[in-house]
Amino acid sequence: MGVHGVAAAGVRVRAARVDPLLADRVVEALLLVGLPVAHGGHGPGVHLFATGSADDAGGGTGTGTGADDPERWPLTLRWLCSARLEDAAAAAGAGSPWPRTRQVVADSLETALAELLPALGLSAVRGAPTGPTRVGAAGSATGPGLEQEQGPGLGLETGQEQEQGNAAGPVAAEVEAAVRRSAALAGLPLARHPRAAGVALAGCVPAPGAGPVVDVAWRPSPQLPATPLVSTAVREAMHHAIGSALTACGLRTSWHRPADSAPHLHATADH
Repeated sequence: MGVHGVAAAGVRVRAARVDPLLADRVVEALLLVGLPVAHGGHGPGVHLFATGSADDAGGGTGTGTGADDPERWPLTLRWLCSARLEDAAAAAGAGSPWPRTRQVVADSLETALAELLPALGLSAVRGAPTGPTRVGAAGSATGPGLEQEQGPGLGLETGQEQEQGNAAGPVAAEVEAAVRRSAALAGLPLARHPRAAGVALAGCVPAPGAGPVVDVAWRPSPQLPATPLVSTAVREAMHHAIGSALTACGLRTSWHRPADSAPHLHATADH
């Protein structure tokens, strides 16, 4: 199971139950974003559990934020990486890079959750950089993101799709393999067809003298509401998160910042 979902020895925790209505809303939001849900704490994906429960032992986020208040923030979210990474981090000895790798991946995804869930009608907070993401219901019964009319899937933003369509060639096999390895280690799904959610790849023209390169982006579910509030929040939060997570798992990445469009995440294969 890895490091999440295991109560620390000797820590007394209160009995706590997950609010099923709140949990359903969070799961719906996660599926719209395209993130997997780690049901029962079996990853990879987002593990949901009650704040203050046995799963939450040792998950304090520091003082002064109120993020440990189970009345205000009854649900806690943690990112579970692949079983390979979770097990390697849990069994690592001194000097091993695996705990740090797992922590960077989890921090990246959990921060993204706190940033994008409010756009989908849920309150969310991270009380400390390495603390869990706490979730509470928003003021209305239906959130502003979920009640809007749903439009076509976002995938890559329109301008990026057009640029890639004009300049792109096929995705280099060695770069695709490198992305697959890093995504699998982090526990991130790959978008294997145009309407699938996950890490999406598109070919692009490399700089003169450089090796093969691809654009890497996050593609949400086609059912994600195509409103500016939601699309911007998901795009910015997830693109930052996957850049950090994939880099932590060994992928060579860089940001390409053209003057006439949004920044693109580029990936290259190791040589």
